[in-house]
Amino acid sequence: VKQISGRERETLSKVMLALDDRVSDDNPSDLENIGNLALELGVELADDAPAEGPAAVAMWLFDGSVENLPGGYDKGELSPNSPVKALKSFPQDLVLVGRSTILIKGLSSRLGIPWSLSQEWAPVARRVLEGNTKQTVEAESKSNKIRMKDVMKLLKTWCRGKASRAVTKLPSPVRTRVAAIALKLQKRREAKESKRRT
Repeated sequence: VKQISGRERETLSKVMLALDDRVSDDNPSDLENIGNLALELGVELADDAPAEGPAAVAMWLFDGSVENLPGGYDKGELSPNSPVKALKSFPQDLVLVGRSTILIKGLSSRLGIPWSLSQEWAPVARRVLEGNTKQTVEAESKSNKIRMKDVMKLLKTWCRGKASRAVTKLPSPVRTRVAAIALKLQKRREAKESKRRT
C-alpha cells in the first residue's frame, strides 16, 4: 500500500473537493482554483500549455465523468491533443494513484459506467481536511478484514467450481472413484458436525 505524505494528502483532498464542488466544467473561477491546486500538487506543464492546462490534467485524471476538457484538450490519453502530452513532470508520490485512476477509468469506460474518482473520494477528502484521519484508518482496517473474509469465501467457491469442472472431464471410472471419495468425506463432515451439536 502506498501512503501519501501529509502535505500531498491534504492538497490531493483539496483537488478532489474542488472537482466535486465545481459549478461547471468551464466556470473560470473553478478552473483557476482546480489549476492552482494541481500546480500545488506538483504537476508541471510544458511552457506552451494553455492556462487551463493544470485544471484539464486534474479533471482528466480524477474525474472520468467530464465530457469536454477545458483548454481544448481531448479525453483520450493517446490523442495528440491529450493533457498528458502537455505534462512536463508529475509528482513521484502520486504515480501509483494516477495509474490506478487510469485503470479504473478504462474499466468504467469499457463497461459504459460513468465514474468520477473525485465524487467517490470527496467524503474521505472532507474527513482528511477535518483531521479525522484516525477514524478513516480504523474504518479502512475494519473493512479490509471483512473484505479478506469475503475474498476467502469467494476463493473457496471458485475452487469448488473449478474442481467440479475438472472432475467432469475425467474418464468415467476415475470420476466414479472421485465421487465415492467425495461422498465419504462429506459423510465424515456430517458425522463430526452431528457430534458437535450433541
